[in-house]
Amino acid sequence: MSTRKPGGHPARAAAAEDAREARRAKAAAMRQRELAKERSRRVLLISVAVVVVLAIVAVVVVVIDRSRPDTVATAAQVNPPSAGAKAAGYVLPGTAAVGAPTVDVWLDYQCPYCKQFEAAAGSTVVDLAASGKAKVVVHTLTFLDGNLGNTASQLAAEAAAAADAQGRFAEFTTATFAAQPKEGVGYTVADLRKIAQTAGVPDLDAWQKAVEGHAYRDYVQSVQDSMEAGGVSGTPTVTVTPQGGQKQTLTNEQVLGSDPSTALTQAVAAATT
Repeated sequence: MSTRKPGGHPARAAAAEDAREARRAKAAAMRQRELAKERSRRVLLISVAVVVVLAIVAVVVVVIDRSRPDTVATAAQVNPPSAGAKAAGYVLPGTAAVGAPTVDVWLDYQCPYCKQFEAAAGSTVVDLAASGKAKVVVHTLTFLDGNLGNTASQLAAEAAAAADAQGRFAEFTTATFAAQPKEGVGYTVADLRKIAQTAGVPDLDAWQKAVEGHAYRDYVQSVQDSMEAGGVSGTPTVTVTPQGGQKQTLTNEQVLGSDPSTALTQAVAAATT
C-alpha cells in the first residue's frame, strides 16, 4: 500500500514556494523603499537643522558686532582745538585774570545728574570763564557706556569734539543735556545732528563726517583714561584749584543742592588770590 508525503502534488508545492518567494521579495523591496525614505527624511532634517543653526549663529554674530564699540579708525585721529592735547579737557573761552583759580568740570553726556547741574549752573560755568574770574576746563567722560550697555557717551563726546572744531563746544554741551534721553536709551548720530543744529554748528556736513569717521575717538578715550588719575569717581565732579594751592572738590550739596550756581561762584571767589 503506497502512501503520499505531506505537501500535495509536486507541481502545486513548487508553485506555492514560488509565491512565497515572490511575497518575500516584494516585502524586502518595500522595506528597502521605506529605509530609503527614512534615510532621505533624516538627511532632510539634518540639513534643515544645520541651516537653522547657521542662521542663528549669523544673527548672534551680527548682534554682537553691532553691540561692540567701533574700534576701527576711519579718519585721521585729531584733538579738538580747545583741548589741544590728548587727555586734556576743553578750556572754555576767556582769559583768566591774575590770581584766578582753575575750575575743572567732569561730566558724562548720559548722566542725569550732569543734566541737573548743567541746567542749574551751566551758564555760570561759561560766565566764569568769559569774565576771567576762573580758567574753566571741561572733561567729557564715557564710563556710563559700560554701566548702561551702550556707546552713547562715547558717541556724544566725539560729537562734542566735532562741535568744538567749529567753535561750538559749550553750546553743544548745553543743547545735548537739554535733549538728553531717558537714561540707557542713548543718542544716535541723527539725534546728535539735530543737537548740533540747535547749538549753531555752522557746517553740519563736516561735523557729521568727523563724527561718523570717529576722528576724535582716541582723544575721547584718553580723557576717560585720565579719570582715575584726576581723582574722579563719578559725575558731575567739580573742583576749584587756587593758583599755587590745593585742589578743592565741591560737595554733592554744592553741586546738586538748591543753588549750585551760587555755591560755585562762592567757591571761586574764596579760591581767588
